[in-house]
Amino acid sequence: MWMVIADTHDNLVRIRHFVQEAIERGVTHVFHCGDIVSPFALMEFMKDSFDFHGVFGNNDGEIILLNQKSSGRIRKGPLEIIVDGHRVLLMHEPCAIDALLEANYFDFIFYGHTHKIDIRKSTKTVIVNPGDGSGYLSSQATVAFIDPQTKEIEIYHA
Repeated sequence: MWMVIADTHDNLVRIRHFVQEAIERGVTHVFHCGDIVSPFALMEFMKDSFDFHGVFGNNDGEIILLNQKSSGRIRKGPLEIIVDGHRVLLMHEPCAIDALLEANYFDFIFYGHTHKIDIRKSTKTVIVNPGDGSGYLSSQATVAFIDPQTKEIEIYHA
């Protein structure tokens, strides 16, 4: 099980809630699509046993320390990684989303920035924007839980 989260903007209450839910669901990988903002918020994701992958967002202010505290697991996006045999593209701001979906090159494309849920599928590629992890710009904070084998997606509301 994977968790995709974005735009947490230092909201520790929401972050802790989502991390606890991830633990309870047996999440193995967490993908953060940017705008964690501060290193103290990042540390909530570093406490548990899942693998963490992240990209910088436009509001991440302490980039050097975020990179250090994440042991280099937060990088400038778009970032292509292979996770459990799946080709994943991780980005903050949506870049060429429609063309990437049509290309069918990636198994998963995760992005944030818009604070709006977006789920799209082609014959191969699944695109997920999990929405607003902080809840600051929408009525509810959300994340996505994904079964990478079946590509089933659940949007979870805090």
